[in-house]
Amino acid sequence: MVIELLKLIKDFFFSLEPDIVIQAPARINLINPLDAVEGDYWMPSVAINGLNNPLSAFLYIKKVEKGSQLKVFTVKKLKYRYSLEVIYEEYLSKNKSDVRNKLKGQNKLIYASIYRFIKMNSYFEEIYLNSNIEIGILTTIPKQSGLGGSAAIIIAVLFGLAKYFNLYNNFEKLKENEFPINKDIIAEMATKTEDEDLKITSGYGDRYVISRGGLSFCSYYGKLYHKDIAKEPLAIYDRIDDEYEVDNLPIIICYSGVSHNSGDIHGKLRKIYLQKNKLILNSYKELAELSWQSRFAIMRHDWRLLGKYFKENTRIMNQVMKEAGYEYGIGVVNNILIKIIEEHPDVYAAKLTGAGGGGSVFALVNPNKIKPILSYWRNKLNEIITNKELFYSEFPSFPIEITKALEKTQFFQILIDRDGVKKL
Repeated sequence: MVIELLKLIKDFFFSLEPDIVIQAPARINLINPLDAVEGDYWMPSVAINGLNNPLSAFLYIKKVEKGSQLKVFTVKKLKYRYSLEVIYEEYLSKNKSDVRNKLKGQNKLIYASIYRFIKMNSYFEEIYLNSNIEIGILTTIPKQSGLGGSAAIIIAVLFGLAKYFNLYNNFEKLKENEFPINKDIIAEMATKTEDEDLKITSGYGDRYVISRGGLSFCSYYGKLYHKDIAKEPLAIYDRIDDEYEVDNLPIIICYSGVSHNSGDIHGKLRKIYLQKNKLILNSYKELAELSWQSRFAIMRHDWRLLGKYFKENTRIMNQVMKEAGYEYGIGVVNNILIKIIEEHPDVYAAKLTGAGGGGSVFALVNPNKIKPILSYWRNKLNEIITNKELFYSEFPSFPIEITKALEKTQFFQILIDRDGVKKL
């Protein structure tokens, strides 16, 4: 099994002679209470890489002689190969005021991460201001795809800076009321980066999973109101992949090609939840029960039973989203993608990952039939896109225009990421 794109990225980044290279994975939520309201509950999630696309954010840092730099790279797919290219570069803002002014720019995720580090650790501001460094970043996670792409970038930056400046688990540089930088604190910092610094409604789920890695059953109990660190409990992150001998999950991801603004959706649902809407509250209690029940299905490797829970998850989330004012529930494209793949006899279920309204869904399938099912999904989707009569017969209440967006779908086979954010 050769991941050519991963090798290309690693070879390219190391050819630049960096001092450190970091990889942060994507994630999917197996049963979801959504981000930003998971603080009353618990849920199973998994950090993932892709088989052909590593589905990760990558970052390097190196010392330079003068003039700190920020470089943003992209992957371009050519006819027979991939190419890595710089798409943006600028002088890296250094002091707190300059960094804060960048929080609304195109590289806001990077600068917000730096800004949060400055606020969290007094020693960091001093060494960052007086260091000349080059930061380079690249992500292969599709933007706004519901796979944790923003969180992966933020966590890569926070972890990379902590490692580069020797602040990771450094207990000698702490002032009173400061915390050692570790993966739990990075998850907390990442949440505060989006929620407070960028004013993007988010929750703890993505951040802990991407930071810690693996297949987990994680409790966020007591974290509903997003208080400052040490004024609420840390999440309880229970790794279950090794204990239950889950080497991988028989899952195929389909990114719909329709980007979404997860913060807007999370913000709306969080507001309704905190207003104690009865249907929403009852729905989330149902989701919480599905979550703990699903753990037993995972323990038994009973993918068919897990699929039943996934189908119930989809039903509930369609109901929740409609109650929140979204006409098509979790979204037109998502419901289309789920319906056409669940018709296959070896597909146990398909469900949303992320906020809905676009983004990605994934199918839980017979482990021995992954490749043929992926081909079936592609072919079935192509039929829907190209045959208007077929579309109208299967989806009479959906707008035909959506088929144009579905031309941009991407499919991914996955591996469980065992490490979370890491130094390469």
